[in-house]
Amino acid sequence: MKLTKLVLVTIATTGAMTLASQMSLAEEADKADSKATVTLEQGETTGPVDPIDPSEPGGETGHEGPLTIDNVTPFEFGTHDISSNSEVYAATAKNPNIQVSDRRGTGQGWTLQVGLSTFVESKDNSVVLKGATLAIPKGTMKTTDGNVSEAPENFGFTLDADGSGSDVLMNADEKKGMGTWADMLDNSNVKLSVPAGNFAGEYSATINWSLVDAPTK
Repeated sequence: MKLTKLVLVTIATTGAMTLASQMSLAEEADKADSKATVTLEQGETTGPVDPIDPSEPGGETGHEGPLTIDNVTPFEFGTHDISSNSEVYAATAKNPNIQVSDRRGTGQGWTLQVGLSTFVESKDNSVVLKGATLAIPKGTMKTTDGNVSEAPENFGFTLDADGSGSDVLMNADEKKGMGTWADMLDNSNVKLSVPAGNFAGEYSATINWSLVDAPTK
C-alpha cells in the first residue's frame, strides 16, 4: 500500500513539471493596445457650492461661477459691560470658516483678500468704535475627499477697524488651490480688541472679502 501511494505521487509531480515546461516554451502570438479617454472642461453653468463644514451662524453666499467665495462665517462678539480697561473679546461663532471654490480647471491660481470698515453705532452713525482691531488667526485648510490639488497657503493677521487697509487670508499659486478649500478657524482666536474710553452702543462693521483670479502674494 505504501508503494502504491509513492508511485501516484511521482506521476502527479512529473505531470505538473511537464505542463510548466510547456508553458515556459509558449510565445506571445499577438498583442494590442486600446485607449480610455475623458474630457474635463469648465461648465457654462456652475451652481453654488455648499460649505464643506457648515458654521453657526451660517455664511453661505450662494455665489455661482467657476471661481467663487462660497462661505464666510459672520463674526459675532456678544454683549459686554463697558470696562475701564482695554478688552479683548473672542468670536462666539461655532465652526467659523471661509470657503473658496476654483472650478476653472486652468491652474491659474487665486488670492482672497480681506478688508475691514470702521465699527459704527447702529443708532448714531457719527459714533464709531475708536482704536478697535480684528485679529483673524491662521486656520487649518480643509478640502473635499479625494481632492488631488495642492492646498493654497493661508495666513493670520490683524486689521485696524478704520477701513484703511487689507490683508491676504489665502493665496493659491499656479497649479494650487483647485477644487474647494475652506480655511477652518478657531473661534477662540478670532478676537476683537476694544480700547477703553469708547461710548456705549451697538456697533457693527463690514468685512470685505475680495477674490482675485490670480496669485498676488
